[in-house]
Amino acid sequence: MREYYLHKGIQQEGPYTIDELKNKNITRQTSIWYEGLPEWTAGSNIEELSELFKVSPPDFTPAANIGSNTNNLAAEGQKRNGKTTLKVVGILGLLVIVLIAVANTNNNSDQGNESYIEKVITIEEAEQSQPQNFLAASGNYNENFWGTKLKVHGLIKNNATVATYKDAVVKITYYSKTKTALGSKEYTIYEVFDPHSEKAFELKIDNYKDVESIGWEVITATAM
Repeated sequence: MREYYLHKGIQQEGPYTIDELKNKNITRQTSIWYEGLPEWTAGSNIEELSELFKVSPPDFTPAANIGSNTNNLAAEGQKRNGKTTLKVVGILGLLVIVLIAVANTNNNSDQGNESYIEKVITIEEAEQSQPQNFLAASGNYNENFWGTKLKVHGLIKNNATVATYKDAVVKITYYSKTKTALGSKEYTIYEVFDPHSEKAFELKIDNYKDVESIGWEVITATAM
């Protein structure tokens, strides 16, 4: 008698006889092998197992009588009327929501103007309290003939949104060839720096022994 092996996922089962397979709930897609087959195959490909996959007809339910059909039609009509009522209520509810949203938009518009003014004031206060974060210094420099003086050709840019500054203090730092800071001096640039503006400046400063390069930055200014 032929014996069959089942393979479900990662687990192999068997061997089983045909009678034993009837209790294994196999399907047409279940992988099955028996001695003589070159490889695993679906159960639907094995002719002698076809009786295990016969489809039974569905249970027969007698049709309801005419009176029942009439009641069912009436109930169906009530359901449709109920759905129509729900749609109407839903549309009315949506209109109410739209009206409320429009009213809120008008209120928010008025509040938005006030919020904008408050926001501008807040930004201005923040910029006025931290001028060093909004004033940026750049430029270049050169030595005189004897190497005793340095001439700085600088540019200060005000990146603030609304704040205006004056009397920017520029810190000059001297560096050795190993980039070690040897010392620094501060100079005040007496100019007014409007928002999003640039102002050029020049400084003639002393040069020192062992100075390889210099750098400069704005460290403070007076808010107007």
